Amino acid sequence: MLTTQLLILIHVLAMAGFFGVQFAMLYMLLPVAERAPDEAARRAILIEGFRFYNPFSLALLGVLVITGAMRLTDLKAAMAVNYFATIGSILSLKLLLAFLLIFIQTYVTFGLAFRIGRQEEVAAHGDGPPFSVEKVNSMLSRIRAMTWVTIILTVAIVWESLRMARLIGG
Repeated sequence: MLTTQLLILIHVLAMAGFFGVQFAMLYMLLPVAERAPDEAARRAILIEGFRFYNPFSLALLGVLVITGAMRLTDLKAAMAVNYFATIGSILSLKLLLAFLLIFIQTYVTFGLAFRIGRQEEVAAHGDGPPFSVEKVNSMLSRIRAMTWVTIILTVAIVWESLRMARLIGG
């Protein structure tokens, strides 16, 4: 029983951390970067912030997937024949939402945020130009929009998790 409680605690803490880092990026990192005195300072702030945000958010998603899968394995063993009949439909929706969340978060981190820093490194080595201000602004706009999508998906996943917990009595 203690192992199950610890697993659930780690899962909930990872979800809270993931949810929190999304808001931190939106309401801390991006506003600080917008107040930078010039474009070079803005990019430096963004790159430094994304150096933390990218691996941290993906690591939290990894913890969520692993602890969630471990908990489902325990539930399947405990519920036996009733597993799919009891939680199958809610679990299917929750997993769909989780996969969407993972895809979108991967797009935000690798497809957008990581590329800003990477292109600056390429330009510093003389292998190409840095992104234009317009390109960075466009990428930041997409990052903001997709981050809101991840927040909405996270809320939906938590909602489905609570529905599932009511069904299994836990």
